[in-house]
Amino acid sequence: MHSAFTHSGVSMSVGGIGPETHFPTGWRSPVEAELGPGGLGAGRLKSKNVAETPDRPPAANHQKQLSFPTCLHPNCMSAVQIREISLNFGDVSVLRELDLTVQEGEYLVVLGASGCGKTSLLRMVAGLLSPTSGRIFFGDRDVTSLPPRERDVAFVPQQDGLYPHLTIAESIATGIRENLSRRERGDRVRQAAARVGLESLLERLPHQLSGGQLRRAALAKALARQATVRLLDEPLSAIDSHLRFQIEDDLRQLHQASPGVTLHVTHDGQEALRLADRIAVIEDGRVVQVDRPDAVLRQPSSLGVAAALGASPLHTVRVVRQGGEWQAADGVSVSGPQAAEGTTATLAYYHGDVRDSDEVAAVDSGDWREPDSGRVVAANDLRWFIG
Repeated sequence: MHSAFTHSGVSMSVGGIGPETHFPTGWRSPVEAELGPGGLGAGRLKSKNVAETPDRPPAANHQKQLSFPTCLHPNCMSAVQIREISLNFGDVSVLRELDLTVQEGEYLVVLGASGCGKTSLLRMVAGLLSPTSGRIFFGDRDVTSLPPRERDVAFVPQQDGLYPHLTIAESIATGIRENLSRRERGDRVRQAAARVGLESLLERLPHQLSGGQLRRAALAKALARQATVRLLDEPLSAIDSHLRFQIEDDLRQLHQASPGVTLHVTHDGQEALRLADRIAVIEDGRVVQVDRPDAVLRQPSSLGVAAALGASPLHTVRVVRQGGEWQAADGVSVSGPQAAEGTTATLAYYHGDVRDSDEVAAVDSGDWREPDSGRVVAANDLRWFIG
C-alpha cells in the first residue's frame, strides 16, 4: 500500500569602475572600519540581518583532547576538517559530534532541511560562532579559537553581504584584507567583477541590481578576498529559476579557477547533485552520509536522504519477505535483495521514475508494478531500506 512520506515539513507523495573611482592606499569603508580588514567574513557584522554572535567562550573550552589525524588528503594545506563539533543553544542541541572533511580542491555541498544547522556550521567554520565542543582544522592548523580575521575565509551569506549605502565596487573592496595600493585594490575589484560579468555595474548601488546580479556581486566580493576557504550559504536562494543554471555554472567555474575549497550549504537536493564533488547530508544534527552525488542518489542511507535528494515526490511501500519474494499488503510481490523470511523493508521510488507499461520493453520480476495504475518502476530505480 502506498503511503505519503513527509520529510522535514515537506510533503512527499510517498557602470564599470573607471579612473574616477578612487581607492586610496589603506582605504576602508565605514562598515569595514567597524568590522576590521576584510569586511564580512573577517569580523562580526552588526546588522539587523545578521544575528549578534554570542561571546566566544574561553579558549580552555576548546581543549578537549581528541585523537584524529590532522589531514585526510595529500597536500591538503587548505582542507577543512570538522571534528566532533557540537553546538547547543541553551537546552536545544543543533549539531551533535558532527564530523566532516573537505578535501583540497573540493566543492563539497552540505545538504539538509531548513533548521538542521547548516548555516550554523558555516558560521563556525568562518569563526562567527563558537562550537560548544569539538575542533576545526584548516590543514594541520587548529583554528577553533581563532577570531574571523585570522582565518583565510570568504563567507557569502544568504543576505548577500552588500552594504546599501556603498556602490558595488566599494562593497567588493571591503572583502579585500590586504593593505593594497589604490591601483592594486582597483585592479583586484575589477578582476573579481569581470569574473562574474559585473564590470559595467560597479558604480551602482545594491538596490539598482536584480536578484541574480546581487548574488554575483556577493560572489565577486568573496573572490576579491582571494581566500582559500569559500563558504556559500544558500547562494541560489531567492534566485529566479531562469538564472539558477547560469549562476550554478558560474559557481563551478569560479571554484575550478581558484585554489582552495568551497563549502556550499543548501536544502535543494537537485542543486547539490548538479554542483557537488561530494554531498554531505545532515540529519538529526549529524552527517549521515558523505559520498559522490551519483552514489548518494543510487544508494541513499535513509529515507530522509532519499527524500532530500529527489526532484520528484518519493513513494514508499512497506513489504515483508515471504516465500522468497517481497510481499506488499495489497498482494503485489517483487523480487529484491536477499533477506531472512519475515524480514520487513521499505521499498521507495521517485514519482519521476514511474513508467507506463508500454514504455517498458519487458517487465522483470525485480520491477515494481503499481497495483492501482499498473505503471512500472524498473528494478534499478528502486531504493531498498531493510528493517
